[in-house]
Amino acid sequence: MLKIFKSSLAGHFFALIAGGSLSLAFAPFNLWLVSFFVPVIFWLLLKNLTSKQAILRGWLFGLGVFGAGASWVYVSIHEHSGTPTFIAITLTWAFVAGLACLFALQAWLWTRWLDKTNPLVSWPALWVLMEALRSWLFTGFPWLLLGTAHLETPYSGWAPVMGVYGLTAISVLSGMLIYTCFKPTLGHWQRGLSFSLFITLLLGGVYLQEKQWTHAYGSPITLGLVQGNIAQEDKWQASKQNEIIQNYLSLSYELGEVDQLIWPETALPLLPHQAEPYLNLALKEAGENAGLISGLISLSPSQKNYQNSLYTAGESKGNYHKIKLVPFGEFLPFEAQLRGLIDFFDLPMSSFVPGEEHPAKLTAGKTQVAPLICYEVAYPDFSAKQALNTQWLLTVSNDAWFGRSLGPLQHFEMARFRALETARPMARVTNNGITALIDHQGQVIKKLPQFVTATLKGELQPREGNTPFMLTGSLPLWIFCLLLIEWQRYLLYRKTSKRKHKYI
Repeated sequence: MLKIFKSSLAGHFFALIAGGSLSLAFAPFNLWLVSFFVPVIFWLLLKNLTSKQAILRGWLFGLGVFGAGASWVYVSIHEHSGTPTFIAITLTWAFVAGLACLFALQAWLWTRWLDKTNPLVSWPALWVLMEALRSWLFTGFPWLLLGTAHLETPYSGWAPVMGVYGLTAISVLSGMLIYTCFKPTLGHWQRGLSFSLFITLLLGGVYLQEKQWTHAYGSPITLGLVQGNIAQEDKWQASKQNEIIQNYLSLSYELGEVDQLIWPETALPLLPHQAEPYLNLALKEAGENAGLISGLISLSPSQKNYQNSLYTAGESKGNYHKIKLVPFGEFLPFEAQLRGLIDFFDLPMSSFVPGEEHPAKLTAGKTQVAPLICYEVAYPDFSAKQALNTQWLLTVSNDAWFGRSLGPLQHFEMARFRALETARPMARVTNNGITALIDHQGQVIKKLPQFVTATLKGELQPREGNTPFMLTGSLPLWIFCLLLIEWQRYLLYRKTSKRKHKYI
């Protein structure tokens, strides 16, 4: 059957479809078994191809992955910036096609250097390294990381130990082991060994789910989360300013007494000194020992640019300026060349500069909070570093940019995975959903539906201690994967050299 797909249109088409189906492994579909089988299919589709043929097939696979799983960027380009449909489609296509080049690179590396090595070792290692590259290149796009699909599977126990990239390795390896178990050309002992390793990974994950990496710290705290549901087109309209302020004040009063009030990213269209009286006013019904944390726009130290920030009032202390900025949304690459060409390159508040303090913490009563603003929660190692010496995570966002697409649902899934990796509870507060309280195992305690103006009041139990992943990060795994590949290449070199020597 594989011969049919070699350098044929059928093979290229199948690669496109296989890549597109990978999005089914993530929210909201959560068909996690797909994360086993699609990497195996991609590997099979690269068999017996030349490097040039593999580049095209890999690119088509990547086109399917990001075309189905990340084309939600179209919503922000077209619906919220007024960009004409044709230009919005073109920009979305460029974004997806550019990301697909990383899978083309993966396919080329495999066929050029690794296709004669042991795929049980080399293929998972290469997949992890390519995800690492994608998470770093051009500020990174750590979206659709394969391990995220295992948030609620028996493998989830590995997350605090190895992080999401470790789950990616286990997922790809598990798929390859299943394939090996059903491969008739292998001996019984090889199939038995593959099955045993698969069961070991599975049971190891189940066992680790019971492991408590952190412990309760103090008493539960009562949080009041405010989901303002402000339309994106109204956000920066001067005529809507008073309405937005009153909306947040009235919703905060409804919550009554709480330990902490939390408002979402850029909640008020005001600078901190302008917002301060309203932040203090919002605490009127919350109790004398209450604090408030809110997303606001602030001026940078140079007073020439803006920063995406968190500011506090009452018993909450400190502030934080977002470090991981979103290209085109919060800063414009090649600004001198692009600014003014189309409306999308002139989005409101698209001239941010990053903060510098990392890890940074906020004080909320007697607890330390790890702040993550919007896109930052997608970065596993960044989030783990923020979480050190804190008792709970806070992420604020404004997912109104992505409407009713898959984007906000995938974003929420990643936020839950950060709670699982760090074994810390999380409060997630967004403008229009999904606002939620999440426990230290990534499970949802309470949440609000999307696209409603509402509040959520509930308790969160702070926790103390560090997971192995927090202490090591992903770098050791990346180095290990690189060493595995070099080891496989060395074994292949020795094998090839012996053959040549025997022939001579």
